[in-house]
Amino acid sequence: MLDKVPVARILGFLFLATLVLLGWVSYQGYGTSAGRIDAGVHIRLALLAIVVALFTHTMTLFYFVGTGSRIRKVVQDYRLERSLVERTRRFKADLFPWLTYTPLVTMAAFIVGGAAHTRVWPPWIHGVLAVVALAMNLVCAVVAVRSIGENVALIDEIDALLPDDAGEARSGDAAGPTGPPGSR
Repeated sequence: MLDKVPVARILGFLFLATLVLLGWVSYQGYGTSAGRIDAGVHIRLALLAIVVALFTHTMTLFYFVGTGSRIRKVVQDYRLERSLVERTRRFKADLFPWLTYTPLVTMAAFIVGGAAHTRVWPPWIHGVLAVVALAMNLVCAVVAVRSIGENVALIDEIDALLPDDAGEARSGDAAGPTGPPGSR
């Protein structure tokens, strides 16, 4: 019913890609400030890295909102323990602050990079923000991968509690898990 979706694996890969790209961009930034790497190369890679990072954080947020909603519906429809839904709230409480503030700091590092390149702001501010953003992305990735693993285990646990024919009744069927649509 709540089949494991390959989205969990895709998100893990995206977090790895985010960390590799941001690490590479950070390394390039120090090379750029030392005059060994062209600023244009650093800026183009930074643009790619910020897009991948923001996509990863946004998709992870939507993954947890979507699976949490589906878990809540299945628990309600099949009258399972409400503690299963509470577990999803704990995942979100651990992860969502990281998914909120990490992209903000990462975007700030990117934007301030433009200000540092044009000499509006001192480059050290961009450097500090870049290191903080990289560290926050690392922590966010660890918390996200752990939470995704716990979420997949919870989905497996719920699947084991469902009757064998649970996946056969669809919400549009005349008689779903709790009877006809008007009886809910």
